[in-house]
Amino acid sequence: MSTTPQSQIQTVLLFIAALMFGFGALVQIADQRDQSATPVTYKALKTPADIVHLTNPVEAVAYTSVVSLAPLPVAEKKQRFIALLLPAILISKQHLQQQRTRLEQLLSLSALNSEEQTWLEQLKSTYNTDSPAELRQRMVDLPNSLILAQAAIETGWGSSRFFVQANNVFGVWSFDPNEKRIMARQTRDGRAVFVKRYDSLLGAIEDYFLTLARGNAYIELRQAARHTQNSLELIKHLHRYSELGDDYVKRLETMIVQNRLRRYDSYQLSTRSNSVSQ
Repeated sequence: MSTTPQSQIQTVLLFIAALMFGFGALVQIADQRDQSATPVTYKALKTPADIVHLTNPVEAVAYTSVVSLAPLPVAEKKQRFIALLLPAILISKQHLQQQRTRLEQLLSLSALNSEEQTWLEQLKSTYNTDSPAELRQRMVDLPNSLILAQAAIETGWGSSRFFVQANNVFGVWSFDPNEKRIMARQTRDGRAVFVKRYDSLLGAIEDYFLTLARGNAYIELRQAARHTQNSLELIKHLHRYSELGDDYVKRLETMIVQNRLRRYDSYQLSTRSNSVSQ
């Protein structure tokens, strides 16, 4: 069947359009894959033996409930505790890196669509700032050894009631009666004290990063973290984290050095899907 030049042109244009559509779809899929996180397995513990053995790269496991590690021999307790916490730390850091990457991409654009603008506004609200420049500065990384040291001190290497009953790794208080929380045994000025209850250890770690990102007390920490990932340098800026002040910094230093926690700074999250049993 013969065709006119006009119909031939239309055919060619449709073919090109189809190719462009296919290419665009591939780009979109690839971009979605770049933004997607490593699949996370959520796991509840019944005994310390259920803790997945720590390897490098680290399996992406987020524990939804834990058990006290207090009965274990000291060396085993420490080993199990690190295997329990390090996956959540690395998952949270991966999420943070993905947020930073997308933020840089959006800030490089001349204009944002409604979805991109909504995402940016939500991120600014989350980090309690209206300034994109300030947002960049707040979204800082921290070394694994520093986080592990704080977690070990705050939970007594996985022995505290807050840790066991609320997945609360850092003793974070709750002032909102509408959020999940548990009551502390002690009171302050005759009033009940509550701490947050998290759905998983990952939730506790991500809330920890937000606390350090939003608090005015940690401006110096955030500034220093943009120049070094040496935990022994960064802990100097955590004197306001605890009422112990400089003594808290000394305890962190002792914890990092004596337990050789800086060896875990090089650990990375596995990029493959894991098959950890629930």
